[in-house]
Amino acid sequence: MVHAESLKGGQTSQSRAKKSHPYSSNPSQPQTFSKELRLLTPKQFSHVFANAQKFANRNWTLIVRPNEMDIPRLGLAIAKKQLPRAVWRNRVKRLAREAFRLHKAELSGYDIVVLGRKGMEQIDNDTLHNSFLHLIRKIQKSKLKQCPESK
Repeated sequence: MVHAESLKGGQTSQSRAKKSHPYSSNPSQPQTFSKELRLLTPKQFSHVFANAQKFANRNWTLIVRPNEMDIPRLGLAIAKKQLPRAVWRNRVKRLAREAFRLHKAELSGYDIVVLGRKGMEQIDNDTLHNSFLHLIRKIQKSKLKQCPESK
């Protein structure tokens, strides 16, 4: 059992303040990643791939399509061919989910599929997160929601 005196800096577990996430843009907004924010079925994925715009940089590729909802949805398609080890794929998926979760307000109204790229396992977490944010800014500037969809 851990005693209150043995905790870091002499603080008890009750007196320690909850730290905000270092990447968080709005700490007052609830930062959940519920099931409604995910692309789950093959039909949803194919809908996004059918008529979408691609945003990419050297670390990420995002396939983006406006949806008719007020919420963003995220799908992950991290291929074994790009990242052969499960540890690498899981890390990339975790980073993508976290960046999406923290910045979902900026992405409302979009369906996004994240694709992995070769060599992502060698890049540190901060660089990958900043790279993801760069693509979020590109999506916002694209005015993709104002473009009429061809059906």
